[in-house]
Amino acid sequence: MARIPYPDPDLLPSEDRALRDALPPLNIFRMLSGSGASFAPFMALINAYLNSGLLDAELRELVILRVGHLCGSVYEQHQHRRVSRMLGMSDARIDAASGALPASVFSEAENAVLAFTDDQVANVKADPRLFADAHRALGDAAMQELVIIIGIYLLVCRYLETFEIELEEKDIETSGLDEIRRSMKGNG
Repeated sequence: MARIPYPDPDLLPSEDRALRDALPPLNIFRMLSGSGASFAPFMALINAYLNSGLLDAELRELVILRVGHLCGSVYEQHQHRRVSRMLGMSDARIDAASGALPASVFSEAENAVLAFTDDQVANVKADPRLFADAHRALGDAAMQELVIIIGIYLLVCRYLETFEIELEEKDIETSGLDEIRRSMKGNG
């Protein structure tokens, strides 16, 4: 059970209630809807990299899975394992996102990005060699997006764990990326 009650949708401002209603019925979105003025902009930020992001979708999900693993967030890992399967990612690649690096199921570029992710999560400012390896694989703009995504999911994991947001009673297979993208059109 979450540490604080999920917000009553009837008590939310109309624009927050409309956004919440447009999103998949995931507990994280239910709780976030009560975060006041940060709810809509936060969802717009997520929408930006889902709709217009530079990182390959599988690489993005590997990074998110890695951050979830490093933070010990069961909810985050569960949801993004599901998203990764929806993208067609193999179970071997999904499982390897929580394993030792380098992993043979990842390309050299993916291993470099995930090693950078590990170091940034652990040390904030990643080692220059790891930065250079990831930067070489991604370039300037995608490297910036990578750091932003790592930061977002560090925040999300801390949010999930601090409020002890539980998994939904039944897995919601229909609440994939396309549904989130559709719900955010015009809200960002």
